[in-house]
Amino acid sequence: MDWKYWLTAGEPRARYVLLMVVGVVLMMAITYPFWGAGGRGMAAFAAVAAVILSHVSAKTIMRR
Repeated sequence: MDWKYWLTAGEPRARYVLLMVVGVVLMMAITYPFWGAGGRGMAAFAAVAAVILSHVSAKTIMRR
């Protein structure tokens, strides 16, 4: 497995950033009922999970 590929930002960066932003906003909107009632700790966990999932999906989309 190529760890450098998965741990760096995608190229071109503008497309990567756009995919990341859309993914994080979408994931945070979908999971609001869970982290909204859970407080700051649950919101932080949801944000980290959203960033990781968005990164993986953006890299997968850009690989094609």
